[in-house]
Amino acid sequence: MDKGVKMLQRDWRIQSLAGLLFVAALAVQNIQPVIQPALAQTESATATIILHHGKLLTVDEDFSVAEAVAVAGNRIIAVGANEEVLPLAGPDTVLVDLKGRTVVPGMIDTHINNWNDPGPYRAPLPADDYWDMHLDWRAVVSKEDVLAQIRQLMERHRPPAGRWLLFHNEPRSVAHHRILLDEMDRYDLDEVTPDNPAVLTLGLPAENMIFVNSQAIDQVWGDYGDFIGRYGRYWLGSDGQPDGHLEAPATRIILNRYLPRATPEVMAPGYKNVMEELNAQGITTISNKMLLHGIEAYRILERSGEQTVRLAYGLGWEYFGNITDPRELEQFQGQIGSGTDMIWMNSVAPSSIDGSGTRACTNQRRSEAYGELNSWFPTGQCLTDDEYRGGSGRAAPISGNYFKEWIMAMGEYGLRLANDHVAGDRTAANLLTMIEEIQQQHGPDATRDWAFDHCTFMDPDDIGRAVRLGVSFSCAPKYILGGASASLAYGDEMANTFIVPIRSMIDAGAKVAYESGTGAYVWADLQLMITRQDAQGRVWGPQERVDRATALRTATQWAADYVLKGDRLGSITVGKLADMVVLDKDYMAIPEEALGEVKPLMTMVDGRIVFVHNDFSAEYNLRPEGAVISTYEDLTERRGAGATRSGEGLR
Repeated sequence: MDKGVKMLQRDWRIQSLAGLLFVAALAVQNIQPVIQPALAQTESATATIILHHGKLLTVDEDFSVAEAVAVAGNRIIAVGANEEVLPLAGPDTVLVDLKGRTVVPGMIDTHINNWNDPGPYRAPLPADDYWDMHLDWRAVVSKEDVLAQIRQLMERHRPPAGRWLLFHNEPRSVAHHRILLDEMDRYDLDEVTPDNPAVLTLGLPAENMIFVNSQAIDQVWGDYGDFIGRYGRYWLGSDGQPDGHLEAPATRIILNRYLPRATPEVMAPGYKNVMEELNAQGITTISNKMLLHGIEAYRILERSGEQTVRLAYGLGWEYFGNITDPRELEQFQGQIGSGTDMIWMNSVAPSSIDGSGTRACTNQRRSEAYGELNSWFPTGQCLTDDEYRGGSGRAAPISGNYFKEWIMAMGEYGLRLANDHVAGDRTAANLLTMIEEIQQQHGPDATRDWAFDHCTFMDPDDIGRAVRLGVSFSCAPKYILGGASASLAYGDEMANTFIVPIRSMIDAGAKVAYESGTGAYVWADLQLMITRQDAQGRVWGPQERVDRATALRTATQWAADYVLKGDRLGSITVGKLADMVVLDKDYMAIPEEALGEVKPLMTMVDGRIVFVHNDFSAEYNLRPEGAVISTYEDLTERRGAGATRSGEGLR
């Protein structure tokens, strides 16, 4: 046993005395701790770990506060006052005197976008297997600059003829998009990739817009011409032929069926690093759309005992486009919620249902400042519309709406919509209409637990309708920071009422779960949810601010409900799985502007200590076996050490 753990066991009475002195000091200051009565013990088991003399924000129904918690194995067996919990200690119990520190349930991020890639920790591709490349747009002023970069990459890596190639783009301006959307067609790309089918990403979400060359078109149309002809959403050139610009679902066939993929074995070490960063934030569970090889990478870590973040996954990204007839979704009937407590399926949704930012599908009219965008995407990427409105007037006609057919089939087979990019108010309204139709045909349980992610734009008039239909939300505070650009595009009223309207949703009766969207620092996100203040000091939608307890609920109990584990996760309650975080600051008492500076000192997942901050480790001589002893800042400094690029990921 670790020497530090033995010391904790030996010295707990001394540490308890220090905790009692701290509580007495609080009383002198007229600050009385609120003690939750001890909950009924599940059995007279001896605790493996006890945290005591702390301020435990249980996030139970009453948001009660306790002093101590006991864990046996991976479950919480007692919560309450010190004198009620400490008797559960045995000779081998690890006792941690918190000295008044705050403890919260493990934090849950319901949409984190690490579905196919370990982010900055991806392993570089072997020199003879280079198919995934990155274009640098910082100095691009013409299409010749783009083509020159591709030519150089082709000369450097010399990929074998016939191999599919992926080029990642990060265009930085409307002028850059003009090059990609107006000035280039597939024949330009053919000049620099004559022997390979090639794909260029065209913005976020990547799965909804790509640019391909003639070899790619020939292969895909040869294999899936009927499907693309019916559902495709692609642009035509002056010759009446596909010009290389594809929207979903045509994009999904290429991304899912043709591009090479990294192996789960290659991805798993990178995922482990990502988990360590998440644990250092206090994140213990994530949810998102995943590809099969990504899920298998997590399973490798689960089997080896190295998985330290629970994963709830959505399968739709893998199958959307691969299944040409949505009625084949029947194969997943009854599987929602299946898996283990570490990895389980919680949706089979279409993945991204519209575009991001100003490409979000909206009923709001953009200002003339967005003239070019208006010509490319008049209402955004409205993939749930029967009428195709993209393509700057170059859209090929479609006779079917694959998105709608898929969603209607989900309702028929009792599958779940979640883990899905639902950005625009028009998309949300379209989905609500589909839900109404599904419930009329199959009953209200057909759409049980359905949820819309992001909350980028939500028409206040549709919130009550969503609640009546049983829809919940997963909201990303980061979109509040888009208030200034939304004001420029759509006006102040829309920017102050449509963007992440959490308070209005809750007041209407909806549960709202927290999501980062990109893996942003959770405590800074909760601060943003509470203050709604951008870096320039402007508050967007002040009426949508929430209090600290509500913000914490969105990332704990309500998020646990979103991932379908509300009975097992989300609060410090007897019988639930022991996911908890010790904080360095009092979340309920520090100034609002300091909430983003909160740092976890210790994180537990499934009853096991997986992260300890350097300072906390030194204070207690605490170095549990297998735990990462570090800081969030030090862990993030490792990023990029083995990376091939930044941005979107290996498939």
